[in-house]
Amino acid sequence: MSSVLGLKASIKNVFFSLFEKFAPFLNRDKKSLAHSEMRKILVAEGGGIGDLIRVFPAIECLKDNFPAASISVLASPEAKEILSLFSKKNIISEVIDYDLKGRHRGFFRKFLLIFSLRKRHFDLIYAPDRGEGMREEVLMNFLTGIPHRIGFQKGRAGSLNTIMIELREGVPIVKQNLDILRNAGLQVTKEEIDLSVPEKDIHEAELLITKLTREIPSPVITVHPGASWNAGYRCWPLEKYISLIQRLIKEQQLKVIIIGNKGDIETGKKILKEVESPDIISVMGRTTLAQTAAIIKLSNLFLGNDSGPLHIALALKVPSIAVFGSTSPEQVIGPQERCVVIRKNLACSPCYVHQYDYTPACKDFQCLNKISVDEVFNAVKKVLSDNFHEEIS
Repeated sequence: MSSVLGLKASIKNVFFSLFEKFAPFLNRDKKSLAHSEMRKILVAEGGGIGDLIRVFPAIECLKDNFPAASISVLASPEAKEILSLFSKKNIISEVIDYDLKGRHRGFFRKFLLIFSLRKRHFDLIYAPDRGEGMREEVLMNFLTGIPHRIGFQKGRAGSLNTIMIELREGVPIVKQNLDILRNAGLQVTKEEIDLSVPEKDIHEAELLITKLTREIPSPVITVHPGASWNAGYRCWPLEKYISLIQRLIKEQQLKVIIIGNKGDIETGKKILKEVESPDIISVMGRTTLAQTAAIIKLSNLFLGNDSGPLHIALALKVPSIAVFGSTSPEQVIGPQERCVVIRKNLACSPCYVHQYDYTPACKDFQCLNKISVDEVFNAVKKVLSDNFHEEIS
């Protein structure tokens, strides 16, 4: 099986390399987009919740630069629900599914999507592709025939874009997403991520918490111990989360809400069984994304790994503690964020900085395993005392 996958990967690499080699001859338009006329714009972000959140300011800027243009968003089924919380969601004309795990899995199905997009005659595609799928997605964008394609470049990857900037390792992705627009000669009119949680969802979250605890707990810490992508590389060990929660309840008299999706339900049951306390509740798999956001918004503190709920907490300006392993906090946390980052400065970490040739190879996850319960416990005490903007390493 591994040999077949290796052969497929080799064939794909040769295919990508051929297009990238001839990119200078295939791309004719590398001019500024300032003063251009755009009727139809496609924003393509097929990543997770955090990836999609970080293009919200760019969507606003595109609309401000091209007020007469319609804006369509290509997004994954798993992440597109977050668009309902975008404060300027009304500027989006439509959402197009990009289902890599189902409807668009495999070359033939992707080709059907490409053909469908070609028929739409978009004028501009804004596609901040990065990571393992970068080469494939940039090639797909090229094959759509969209004349203006703006995004990142990393080595040869991204060279099929018509206007591009180099992806950097130590700069927040939300800033780099906007730098794509600056590089294209456009005005950046919005830099912050604005989420708007509907009152009905806040009310439903209050009812849910009230039903489970009889009153809104205060102080309350919302904990997200999971991650939807490469969990081993992003998640602090579950047994350490359990030990931490036990101490927070016993020594700090905190109320704890654990959040997650339907795939986390068993994890939630295990945590509840181990902690055995009336001061913890699990809403894993029981809330919509909007209700989850409402719970985070109502919390005194958010604690979690590098995953979608962390991005929601940051956007809502909820005090946060973020545990990082293989990924780069510099690409996630801006200098203005009320967030304490807990990480280990190992020679091998971070190993995943959105490079297109990334292949997970770690076996022991020392970057996460070496983070102690004491470190996170002490961070919680400091954050609840309003001591922010520090990194524990």
